Amino acid sequence: MERMFKYALLFVAAMVLTTGMTSCSDSDDDNADRVKEQNETLEAVTRQYLNAVVYPTYTGLANSADELYNLIFALKTKVNGGQPATRSEVDAICAKYKEARKYWEQSEAFLFGAATDFDIDPWIDTWPLEVDILAKDLNDETIVGRLDQAAKDGNVAFVTPENRGFHGIEFIFFRDGKNRDVAIFNNDVVENYTYKGEEYFKGMEVTGKEELAFAAAVAADLRDKVFQLEVAWVGTTATKAHVDRVNVCKKEKAADNYETLAKSGLAYGADLLNVGTGKSYNTWKKVMETIFVGGCSNICAEVADQKMGQAYRAAVGKPETREDEETGELVEDDPNYIESPYSYNSFTDFKDNIVSIKNSLYGNVEKNTWEANSIMAYLRTYLPEQANELQSKLASALAALDKCLAAKQAFVQNPGATYVKDAMDEITELDDYLNEVSRELLKN
Repeated sequence: MERMFKYALLFVAAMVLTTGMTSCSDSDDDNADRVKEQNETLEAVTRQYLNAVVYPTYTGLANSADELYNLIFALKTKVNGGQPATRSEVDAICAKYKEARKYWEQSEAFLFGAATDFDIDPWIDTWPLEVDILAKDLNDETIVGRLDQAAKDGNVAFVTPENRGFHGIEFIFFRDGKNRDVAIFNNDVVENYTYKGEEYFKGMEVTGKEELAFAAAVAADLRDKVFQLEVAWVGTTATKAHVDRVNVCKKEKAADNYETLAKSGLAYGADLLNVGTGKSYNTWKKVMETIFVGGCSNICAEVADQKMGQAYRAAVGKPETREDEETGELVEDDPNYIESPYSYNSFTDFKDNIVSIKNSLYGNVEKNTWEANSIMAYLRTYLPEQANELQSKLASALAALDKCLAAKQAFVQNPGATYVKDAMDEITELDDYLNEVSRELLKN
């Protein structure tokens, strides 16, 4: 009996071991199938993100910037030829400026990549302007002569960095939230301009022709830089004229860094799809982490803490001190750190920044529902609770910015308003949750 009992025990043990091994094997197979399914889905999600969000946004920006330059250059040429500017011409420039601006702001959820690697973001979108320097430049015949040439070739290395890009153009064509008075471009001498108690151009014979020369030069440079962005992401299949222009810039403006390839030697879109060990992105989930943290979270933090935060904290008497990223020096919040103060476009800019997050998550541009191959759809499948909460926080941030717009008061006019703080808080909550979802996504 004892011997038979031992055999029985051995038999049971063998059966348990065999069953356990079978269960582990099934579990491993299930997990492998899940990982394979997730990877295939995330690859499709990334392609949707690139093809339906990143590429069309950068191509739209490039086309609008090109059209903006052409409009400004045509007006400059016309006025120089003795013909007066018209209301419709100035209005067309202002409308095209806002169109290009919208594309740019809706690209800021994917500033990681070329915009950061090649310093394109600060090159074309720095504020506040150095308007006192601009006034002196436009009163200098030698510099104005260089601006005339730069309006053709886009070489503006001599222009103070803070005066390049969008906001230099904004200053020329907008005043106090309105399109500029057309008469200013037809007068021989520009009237003094007062902004927040400071007078510019006082006692200087700055003409509308000279302002147009500056605007055309800066617009040419802006066009070249956004062409670079488009080509860097889309690659050689980008608009041929834009690729050709970037190649010219590589030779003629080499010091301005017109490179277009990621460290992998690929265009940035192709690099995002080039997943594997030893490559820029080891896994598809790491691609998602870059989109969530390097893209969406990054612009959330900038809008809440810097774009809105600096002026708000200064306005309510609670400025903060931080270390300057470039100099390492301690600097205090700047009350004049206000984006788009001349066009009164600040709140629109901020909302478009958050819309760029929505576009990234939805896999399309400004639609109210997400695509089947979108990040949000993926979260609905694998992290449904987080998807619901993320959607709620995104909606709250956008609603808070709508309240800012509904106040009918420009940010520059009342940066310390309660609704500004409310929007900052909602955007910060969205930022925090984006990071939380990213961490959960990496684990699941």
